[in-house]
Amino acid sequence: MKNLLLIFFIITLIACNQSVNKISLDIRVDGMSCSHSCAPFIKRKLIKTEGVLEAEVSYEKKLAEIVFNSSAISKEEIVKKIESIADGIYKASIIKASTKETNLKKPSSLNNRESLDFNLTKPGISHSSGFQLPNLFSLLNSILK
Repeated sequence: MKNLLLIFFIITLIACNQSVNKISLDIRVDGMSCSHSCAPFIKRKLIKTEGVLEAEVSYEKKLAEIVFNSSAISKEEIVKKIESIADGIYKASIIKASTKETNLKKPSSLNNRESLDFNLTKPGISHSSGFQLPNLFSLLNSILK
């Protein structure tokens, strides 16, 4: 049992030391027909995608601003994800990609996965979106291969 705990601790330590390669991506999104449901729907799908750290979608600008971990997902996979939403009614094209992080609208409480599913505004609950645990399953899977 001690050996199992030691192995788990070592794997957790290794996984926490992995770096996150943040890339900012601006994508033009065509096919949005309304401001009150299309943009939030696309945003929710993006935020729930593994590797996507932050997302803002603007109906008015026809723009998705995304910060993602390039070690977990590629630009092309994000474009495919957007185009697969709602049976392919949205068309996406990359406008700009950069390694520096853009200033996404932080006041929105929907910039992290947890706030999409849970109400974290109760008194006494603090929440930080600055830390993301690595996917231990994929790490173990890659070690065992």
